Amino acid sequence: MTMQRKIYRGTPVIINDERIDPARMARAWVKDEMREIRANMLSMASANQPGEKGWFVLQVVSGREKAVENLLREKGVMSYLPLVQGGVKMVRGHKVRSPERPAFAGYVMVSVVPSAAAFAGLVSVRNVEDILGGAQKPHRVSDETMSRFKIMLGDWAEATARAKDFNKGDWVEFDEGPFAGFKGHIVKLRKMVLIRGEKPVAVEGVVEVDIGGRVSSVTTPLALLVKL
Repeated sequence: MTMQRKIYRGTPVIINDERIDPARMARAWVKDEMREIRANMLSMASANQPGEKGWFVLQVVSGREKAVENLLREKGVMSYLPLVQGGVKMVRGHKVRSPERPAFAGYVMVSVVPSAAAFAGLVSVRNVEDILGGAQKPHRVSDETMSRFKIMLGDWAEATARAKDFNKGDWVEFDEGPFAGFKGHIVKLRKMVLIRGEKPVAVEGVVEVDIGGRVSSVTTPLALLVKL
């Protein structure tokens, strides 16, 4: 049964000797109802939904990737945050291994049965900004690509993450991962001094990519790129 709520405007409502503004009550009710609607939509993205699932990419607030992945898993959504080793650097003469970092800063992958409700529920999650490619034509990643990419990450080594032959402005193509096949140009390089006394080595790049008519900036290990 759906409860119908009548809003009496003008006269304050007295609850437990406290004067409550009807307009304020109305806003609270609307907020609660929208929260319930979003929760129902997110349930359409849960792992137990019947149908053919596919891998899609969420654009999230950079630095909040792990929080988004954890929240989605709590809600029963199959999610995956690709991580790579942080590498080793010299600090005061000692080798220090950096913690793992997202392979693609600002992106989290999900496996869902595609539907308008599922995508709307995903976008409503805190720190999620959009679906890569847009909800109308979201970019779908094949199971084969995902399997190959996971194997590659499992064999990830520090040596493969180094790349010295890339320059700002280079046109490149993603060779592996959820962006495989997309082309773009490098707008920024991130370099690190991995061994004291050696020159800085480029390890990551920011690539501007056109996906479905939308330009997205992807921070990626250079090892996943090939020059055009």
